[in-house]
Amino acid sequence: MAGSEKGSYYRWVIELLLVLALASQTLTWLAPAPLLSPIIKDLHIHLGDAGLIISIISLCIAIFALAGAMVAERIGALRSFIIGTWLLAIGAVGSGYAPGFATLLACRVIEGIGFGMMIAPPATLVMQWFDESQWAYINTINAVAPFIGLTAAFALTAPVYIALGARWRTALLAYGLGATIIALLWTLFGRTHPSHHSAGGAHTADAGAMRAVLQMRDIRVISIALASGMWVFQLYSAFLPEFFQSVRGFTLEQAGTLTALIPFAGIFAAAGAGVMTAAIGLRRPFTYPMQIVFALGCLGAVTLTSLPALRLSLILIGVGSSALLPTLVTMVMELPGMTPIRAGSGLGVVWCAAYMGAFFSPVVGGSLAGHFGLQKVMLGSLVFGLIAIGGFYMVPETGKGRITQPSEQAALSR
Repeated sequence: MAGSEKGSYYRWVIELLLVLALASQTLTWLAPAPLLSPIIKDLHIHLGDAGLIISIISLCIAIFALAGAMVAERIGALRSFIIGTWLLAIGAVGSGYAPGFATLLACRVIEGIGFGMMIAPPATLVMQWFDESQWAYINTINAVAPFIGLTAAFALTAPVYIALGARWRTALLAYGLGATIIALLWTLFGRTHPSHHSAGGAHTADAGAMRAVLQMRDIRVISIALASGMWVFQLYSAFLPEFFQSVRGFTLEQAGTLTALIPFAGIFAAAGAGVMTAAIGLRRPFTYPMQIVFALGCLGAVTLTSLPALRLSLILIGVGSSALLPTLVTMVMELPGMTPIRAGSGLGVVWCAAYMGAFFSPVVGGSLAGHFGLQKVMLGSLVFGLIAIGGFYMVPETGKGRITQPSEQAALSR
């Protein structure tokens, strides 16, 4: 599609809707986390069940990121995304009425299915509506949105809970109603780009997208690398507050404040990395080098004891983990042979692998911690960090600032 065809001002309506939807994903996902104590007391469950309320979303995302990409091949990215927003909203609203643990878990599964179906379509919609020169900037905005939702989940949920009479169901229902409004906005204003619509449904012409991306070496390598990185990130996100309390002797409030530095730093890192990768036209400086920064932050968080050093380590975790995200999406979109539908399928594969790692790492890590100790398990998990570094190092540069080799020029000319 020529760049002039993407000059419609309506693309900014689509982008605004994307930002709202992407922020709502993490907000509704982690909204129960600050409310686990009243949820445990009210539902008479133990900590393991409470943890499942959070982690079950990761498993659903992993499965339905892949399934959603295949659905998008057949019905189009827009319809798939709208279905995902409604499932997310229905699950979130249902959580506000759940009478017991089983019902609440079922509602969380519905949320997870919706979340997963929303993974692949954004890349397709961005490629449809925006010129290639704008991808890195738009992906930056879209990468920051989930961190805004994540930060809001921890910063706003407790005040909302108190303001609504200390009723956790009402607090979750409030977020669910917000997600419902976003789903309604997508239903009313979401559109496929006219050139794709008039082409008779471009998705049908690329029905083999999933098969094609699974055959791409770089997609497989990125999937392994990101799954390894997410294994470490989710393990540390899940257990750092407990580590700070049980091993370092911090209070609950101190541990929470420290851990909140990770997503807060992530907002600025994702924005800065996205702008820089767009400005210099290179992607690799924000892949494996950022994974090195991430690993160093994790190492410092469980070995250093002074408060300034811990804060610096947590900031490094936030920077290293989030600076990759806008670059990763743009890199997948720029791989040779990518079309809008293939890019969505490729990201579906990549995020499926990532969230599989995110689901299993707290389960395996928590089990091993009972035998070997939490600190040893967290340090041992950094082996996966090395895999992430090596994997991203193997992925070639895709940005326009790369030096094109003669062999690459010949391949592109073909």
